[in-house]
Amino acid sequence: MKRIPSLDGFRTIAIILTLFCHSRMSKGFPASLKDVARLSDVGVTVFFVISGFLITTLLLAEDAKQGSINLRNFYTRRILRIFPVYFLFIAFIIFWGNIEKLNITHADLLYALTFTVNFNQNRNWFLGHFWSLGIEEQFYIFWPVILIVFRKRVKIILAYSCLVRVIAYKFPAYKLIILSPFFSYSDAIFVGVFGAIIYFENPEIIKNKIFNSYCAQFLAVCLFCLFVYLKGFGKLAILSLPFTCLVVSVSTLFLIFAYIKPSGSPFYKLLNNKVIVHIGILSYSIYIWQELFFVGELNGLWRTFPFNIPVIYVVALASYYLWEKPFLRLKNKFSPKKLQVQTP
Repeated sequence: MKRIPSLDGFRTIAIILTLFCHSRMSKGFPASLKDVARLSDVGVTVFFVISGFLITTLLLAEDAKQGSINLRNFYTRRILRIFPVYFLFIAFIIFWGNIEKLNITHADLLYALTFTVNFNQNRNWFLGHFWSLGIEEQFYIFWPVILIVFRKRVKIILAYSCLVRVIAYKFPAYKLIILSPFFSYSDAIFVGVFGAIIYFENPEIIKNKIFNSYCAQFLAVCLFCLFVYLKGFGKLAILSLPFTCLVVSVSTLFLIFAYIKPSGSPFYKLLNNKVIVHIGILSYSIYIWQELFFVGELNGLWRTFPFNIPVIYVVALASYYLWEKPFLRLKNKFSPKKLQVQTP
């Protein structure tokens, strides 16, 4: 399958935001930037939108080409992409616990091994970032099965996600009953899903002049930043509490639509620059390993900002090429033959 233009560039933006957010925990990080860094946890929301968009595009393309979705191959591909480095990191953390006190309990490991860290209310730092992967895996499990049946009902899920955040805030005791650990973030994924359905059914939509408008793009960025700020500082809660994730996700999708078609714009060239694409390809590996290099009992340059950032990159690079690549080659054997997602 052809790579969809600019998606790796958006992954790079997402992982930079995430690293900036977590770097505030590092020794040497400027105190004056900590409030700004805290807001950049929105990088995970960008990842969710990309994931929903890409996975749904692939499934719809397979269904159109093959006449059905091969669930066995789909789950095999996801396992070969997600599991190898995920479980390698968990194994390494268990080993590292003999060198440095990490305070990881059996419950922490159980949540991690079952991809349910998002349901753990007391997350350990070194495994806590797997809450987002838990949401992704839960999405992967159920979405292909119900895609055809609920293809036209994504709006219901978006509305429910907004409602869940309000209920969980007002009545914390009901968080598990309403599945808040998943649905509080699910609208980001399903905005991506919704975008993929629109794009697949009408590929010409991205040629609409609104996506070429720098004014519209600037407005999307402004809305993105405004709602991140409102939520981060608890302002205008009547809007920011239920709708921040939705507005940020729609803004992200708008920018994806604006830049998945080739153009001569500077931002398109930046998103598809070889270095930016390279970092985007490594983004999953970086996300897996980065938590180890911010805090801990042992100190050194490898946990001091900004020196820890290149260390994370080198570790992710080694992980990707020495460990993950063989599984990715095997993963390709389970991809639909001659499947082409229409790209501009």
